[in-house]
Amino acid sequence: MFHVKQYRALLINPYVYDFAAYSFWSTPLGLLYMGSILRKNGFEIYLIDCLQVIEGKRKEDGRGPFIKEKVEPPPQLAGIRKRFKRYGISKEELISKLASMPEPELILITSIMTYWYTGTKEVLETVRNLYPGSKIIVGGIYPTLCYDHAVLNLKKADLIVRNNEINLLYNFIENSFPIKLSYKYQVNDLNWPPYPCFDLYDKLHFVPLLTSFGCIYKCAYCATPFMYPQIVKRSPKDVMEEVYYWLERSVSKFVLYDDNFLYMKEKYAKPILKALGNINKKIDIYNPNALNGALIDDEVAELLRFAGFKEVRLGLETTNPIVQKDLGNKIDKKIFERAIDCLKKAGFKGKGIGVYILAGLPFQKWTNVKDAIDYLSDLGVRAHIAEYTPIPHTRLFDEYSSFARYPIKEDPIYQNNALFPFSWEGFCEADLMFLKHYLREKQKNLGFSD
Repeated sequence: MFHVKQYRALLINPYVYDFAAYSFWSTPLGLLYMGSILRKNGFEIYLIDCLQVIEGKRKEDGRGPFIKEKVEPPPQLAGIRKRFKRYGISKEELISKLASMPEPELILITSIMTYWYTGTKEVLETVRNLYPGSKIIVGGIYPTLCYDHAVLNLKKADLIVRNNEINLLYNFIENSFPIKLSYKYQVNDLNWPPYPCFDLYDKLHFVPLLTSFGCIYKCAYCATPFMYPQIVKRSPKDVMEEVYYWLERSVSKFVLYDDNFLYMKEKYAKPILKALGNINKKIDIYNPNALNGALIDDEVAELLRFAGFKEVRLGLETTNPIVQKDLGNKIDKKIFERAIDCLKKAGFKGKGIGVYILAGLPFQKWTNVKDAIDYLSDLGVRAHIAEYTPIPHTRLFDEYSSFARYPIKEDPIYQNNALFPFSWEGFCEADLMFLKHYLREKQKNLGFSD
């Protein structure tokens, strides 16, 4: 009998360096999908998720603060008067974890926010020093949006792959190992990838559900159309099969990852919501990616409640009609108020309706954000200030990057919204601090508290 060698693949979600970070249902979903694909091709899979949450402070819904430690900022940020931290385990703990497992032949490292690349680079160099003979692949949002920068800064990697280059990854693996991959998932078909390998975690507090790629909207601040130019929807049947798979493994909280959930709602969203509501177990659903209120009617609102949504998050961005039109023109006040009425009739209380408003847009006035806070407070719903992040390959980035107070095109580290890149006399950091305080007081008066 011939012995077929089983190769080992290690998945790594790096620690990050930032001024602030929080586990808002954070998971390295793409990395975990790749782990399951490799497993189906015979690899033995290991995982090190450096972004560990402080379990004693984890909320009931699954969110929680990352473990953190204050560190010195890199030279580019030396003059910034904010506390800089490493979120996640230390480099020393990473090395200890690596020493406790067999040496991998293949290592996959993901990278999420563009301005988190320093952590990715450090982790890459650490594993390269420990495993000089291993093949290392780096992928994720950072190399997809800042490919040229990634190539210059991640030289220790054997391959840097963008999210639309999965065949390049497959070819690299087949050329690096004496194997033929029999299972090659393609991103234009969401109905047959294996479920992400969450079994590699000690405990599951929630599971994200990926239900589509792409978006019909072309919002000026969002890079989704660049990263996923083709809209791909997952069938309701396949979504529900995955839900039942996780229910059998004692998962009761699900996070909907979808920029476009209500698009073609008769064919996709409504059947999924009805099926979720008919489950004979209590489940909780969360949607950190905002729904478009323009697509919410009485039936959709009732189904969201029926399905188990604990809170419905909507995107408003701004109450200024001129700015709203420039950002994407997805909704206006009249349509938005109709959506709020539908949700309230369905039983969502004010605290159960969250609304994102953007702050820090190029040349935005701080009073514009205050107007939106007042408007949402008058409607009795919960506002969330979303600080604008300049993202490459978006219209706002292309048009206004030269007006930023940092060289955001040259170094992604300056794309961090914590730096308030578009501070100006009409909206500075002191104004943002005032707005956050103002919002807290408004929420307190409405009886909203965490």
